[in-house]
Amino acid sequence: MRCRDGADASDIVYEARGRPRGPRRGARERAGKGTRVARRQELLDRDTTAKVVAERLRDEIQDGTLPPGTRLRQNEVARRFGVSTTPVREAFAQLQAEGLVKIDPHRGAVVFHPTTEDLREFYEIREVLESLAIVRAIPHLRPEAVRELRSLIDRMRRTEDARRWLKLNDDFHLRLYAFAKMPRLVSLIENLRDASTPYIHMFVAGRPPSERADEEHQEILDACIRGDAEAAERAIREHLSSAANDLVRFLGGTPEEDSAEEPRATRAG
Repeated sequence: MRCRDGADASDIVYEARGRPRGPRRGARERAGKGTRVARRQELLDRDTTAKVVAERLRDEIQDGTLPPGTRLRQNEVARRFGVSTTPVREAFAQLQAEGLVKIDPHRGAVVFHPTTEDLREFYEIREVLESLAIVRAIPHLRPEAVRELRSLIDRMRRTEDARRWLKLNDDFHLRLYAFAKMPRLVSLIENLRDASTPYIHMFVAGRPPSERADEEHQEILDACIRGDAEAAERAIREHLSSAANDLVRFLGGTPEEDSAEEPRATRAG
């Protein structure tokens, strides 16, 4: 209803009661906006917390602090990191997607323990992906890149620390594959390498770095420098196959070679 002067009757009622309509609606809108902002911040904080928890657990799994088969209890993890169980649950889901944790309906989250079949599958997939990466990387290798990769091999040869050798080994492979200019491919390779890292760390405990693995790295790089894609692909496949056999032996499998021998040197691929 409108009054003779054009004012809305409901406006007059609100003004008569001392509650102007406009400001009241504005206050409600501001309050609603504040609630939405607070909710978004809460979700962002929770997402950030889940990522931090996942990162910490990932590090502990990969360095062997949490060995395969370890049960991860939500409440215990939440207490240890000083967080609620919600980001812990989300962190478990993230680690499951990465292949580091298995969610069991009865036992909850458990650090994944692969069978020999699991490891062979990991490495067979890696052979395909890493062969593709190395072939695609060859045309993009420049002298400065070759110098960097040679330096990594030299540092692997000099170190006597197996865990340091593993870090340099990863750096060598991933740096080489980066020249393929295929970031999605490199991401897939990195995820597969991460998934096998915990078992590699267990394998290298107490073992010296492998001189043979260093020679294999040199063969891979030499083939790349020559621009020989076929030789580079063959070298990376043999390198990964040898590493897979070492890990299968370590897990109690029976590959082609006799496993009754002295502890072998570190060769992780």
